[in-house]
Amino acid sequence: MMNNYKIKISTNLLMKVREVTSSYLPISHSIIPYQILLVVMHHHTTNEELTVKKLFNSGAFSEMGNRYHYKKLVENQWILLLDHPTDFRLKLIQPSDQLIHAFGAMTESLDLIFPEIFSREE
Repeated sequence: MMNNYKIKISTNLLMKVREVTSSYLPISHSIIPYQILLVVMHHHTTNEELTVKKLFNSGAFSEMGNRYHYKKLVENQWILLLDHPTDFRLKLIQPSDQLIHAFGAMTESLDLIFPEIFSREE
């Protein structure tokens, strides 16, 4: 049986997260750049190497859509494209300082809205 109260709470949480992220990230009307930026930051925060191929395989979106938004994020310096140190065929993706700063600012905003989520220390 569905718990309408929990659904209401999770819907509110997701709406607030979308509202906050929309004010800090270049995600506008498409979820594709949002997905790309989340994958980039996830790999960054877990110290995992992220290649262009791995990024494109991480979502359920068309390659054309991925490439368009990926190119825009690189052009606008939200993500950085670097040479792989040992394999010249691969390109590594890292977040720019701009993206890291935006995630920091979003975290501060979300902490004000949902302090119980951020109250635990690692």
